Amino acid sequence: MAVTSASPTAEPMRERIVDVAVELFARQGYQGTSLRHIAERLGVSKAAVYHHFHAKDDIARTVVGRALDVLTEASDRLVVAGTDPDAWQRALPQIIDIALRHRQMLVVLERNEDVFHALFANDPEVGARLAAQNTKLSALFADPALDPKVRVRLGSTLGAIFGPLVMLSDHYQDMPADQLRGQLMEVIKVLLDGL
Repeated sequence: MAVTSASPTAEPMRERIVDVAVELFARQGYQGTSLRHIAERLGVSKAAVYHHFHAKDDIARTVVGRALDVLTEASDRLVVAGTDPDAWQRALPQIIDIALRHRQMLVVLERNEDVFHALFANDPEVGARLAAQNTKLSALFADPALDPKVRVRLGSTLGAIFGPLVMLSDHYQDMPADQLRGQLMEVIKVLLDGL
């Protein structure tokens, strides 16, 4: 459970802690990041971090919650689109924009997924949300009655977007967001052409 202060600077410091945690969790992983690392990066004492969060897993709970909010925003668009390729053509540019805006948050979730599943396995809120997110997306591609051409192309399209933006994000940091977005739009067009 997070501790908050009534002081006017409490919320900005809390947000700074979360921002630094996201940066460090993305770069060196949850397990490779300590409260000391977060405090040093902020230029404050560990006690200052403890004033806002009791433990590192409290920070992780906040980070994972926000990352799941982003993933839900994106995946809900896919669920609405269903397996209709035309609906995907309309939804995917929005999904790319969401992923570009929150790229680092999604990287944290992807790179630390197993750790977060283990850490929050018994957490009725975060653990349940992590499990539900996986179920929601897998339902789109797991239907054997779906035309294999559509099924594979939709899955490949999703992989083509999240590969460069999340899983292989480090290799695309040199590309401006608008250039990366343009290239991803070209890939979508090719993959969904003829469906």
